[in-house]
Amino acid sequence: MEKVEYELLNRMYQDATVGMLAINKILKKLEDDGLKKLFKKQFDMYEEFAKKCEVVALDADTEVKENSFFKKLKQSMMLYFSLWTDKTPRHIVEMMISGTVMGIIDTIKAEKDLKTKNEELNKMVVEFREMQELFYEKLKKQLAKV
Repeated sequence: MEKVEYELLNRMYQDATVGMLAINKILKKLEDDGLKKLFKKQFDMYEEFAKKCEVVALDADTEVKENSFFKKLKQSMMLYFSLWTDKTPRHIVEMMISGTVMGIIDTIKAEKDLKTKNEELNKMVVEFREMQELFYEKLKKQLAKV
């Protein structure tokens, strides 16, 4: 696997696992069953995508790397502080929208900056972006309801 291909695959993997970490922490604080169901679905899709990245890496005789301890710690602290100050469904949906938009932006940048001839990875990038965009649309609808 070429360096740029590995960077692209690893970036998608890390973004998916960051999303999983955030959703997992939010699910523990969430009381709204409708939102729990939506977030759990998003978590499952991120988890499935992360596993797909792991399989592609293994097939290429390499492995994807998790986010650093400090990045995970920073995200966890920001989430805990934000949830500590406001646990309302509206705030939680707003946080999820912000995180999803950050993921979309990162995926678009990766798609542009890490061009590859590997069609499988190119399709995965599009799939990942479209998955995040779908959840963004669902989250916007939820924001109008809460």
